[in-house]
Amino acid sequence: MTTLTVIRAGRLIDGSGAAVQNGRSVYVEDGRIVGIEPAGEAPADAEVIDASVSTVLPGLIDGHVHLVFSAGANPLGDLGVEDDQRLLLRSVAAARQALGAGVTTVRDLGGRGGVTFRLRDAITAGLITGPRILAAGSPITITGGHCYFLGLEADDEAGVRAAARSQLKAGANCLKIMATGGRMTPGTNVGRAQFSVAEIHAAVDEARRANVPIAAHALGTDGIRNATQAGVDTIEHCSWLGTTAGVEFDEATAAHMAEQGTAAEPTLDTIVGPMKNTASGDMSAGLREHITLRPEIIDCLRRMLQLGVPLVTGTDAGVSWTPFDSLAREIELLVTEVGMSPLQAIQSATGTAARALGLADRLGTVAVGRIADLIVVDGDPSMDIGALRQVRLVLQAGQVVARDGQVRG
Repeated sequence: MTTLTVIRAGRLIDGSGAAVQNGRSVYVEDGRIVGIEPAGEAPADAEVIDASVSTVLPGLIDGHVHLVFSAGANPLGDLGVEDDQRLLLRSVAAARQALGAGVTTVRDLGGRGGVTFRLRDAITAGLITGPRILAAGSPITITGGHCYFLGLEADDEAGVRAAARSQLKAGANCLKIMATGGRMTPGTNVGRAQFSVAEIHAAVDEARRANVPIAAHALGTDGIRNATQAGVDTIEHCSWLGTTAGVEFDEATAAHMAEQGTAAEPTLDTIVGPMKNTASGDMSAGLREHITLRPEIIDCLRRMLQLGVPLVTGTDAGVSWTPFDSLAREIELLVTEVGMSPLQAIQSATGTAARALGLADRLGTVAVGRIADLIVVDGDPSMDIGALRQVRLVLQAGQVVARDGQVRG
């Protein structure tokens, strides 16, 4: 016998970008939304969740995390001295921190040793409580390229295809390829492409065969251009760095992204966290450069928004000083720095994110037939985006899994 749950919402934000609805009731049965009606008397046999002075919205989606990273001052140093068993325990704690903050789905874009696959499967089996996980396993990179230490190097089309297949065989339900170097990996070039269009397309082709989304790490314009032409689903960071110095925005490539629906995931908070926690004398040269270029990078994001490029939220949680409960801060930055409206920014973390990750038929919006992953927050985030920091309840498939930041089970 199933139980009908009725969530009485003072305000409802459905994640589609539509205006706030006042005084609605969301009906949930067997873990899915079966009705959305004007507030009224609930059936006598229903379980009622009273959020009549609060706002109900879809569970948030963080499209870029690293659950095995420590989010401390030196995550690579921590990774290097910890075995996979320790990393699994770390990832459990990270997943629970995200869930308590209203993040009901994460996409992990770089783990080691299949740890994130085991965590995902344990959550799915109900052994532990945590967010739904899309897990790429180890990202594909060139020999000695960005994040080579995560164990998946490839140097031509055949190698890339084999690498993609190896992760899919191991259990990946998304893929990631490193289209440029990265600041975490000494000796790599953030402004130059690591792979050709054809090489990236080999990974895209394997992702399409397996019906999973694929992300490309790309700080530099060369890599953004190649990844867009190859047809990836999301471009991570998307900073438009030139091959020598400065920012080189390519409007034609941005227009191509908009046309084919390739989303950008700017990971804005990965600079704010270190700026707050690192003494200026201890900053790396790469971090200093990125801080200097930040106003130009933000301007590129504004231009992309005007061109119609989908922007989705991802925190890069796990890197230095970027904890797993920082998605609300990332969403705020889309409002305060990029110029999105609060409803647009919320959509970037719900409906738009679900679409970019291939989950739009199940998650991301409050609509009949969708899985009832929902959060309840104080205040009205459509007027004050900071209200997303006040998550009171988190529901997965209609069941309360966290209350006031404390995860059950």
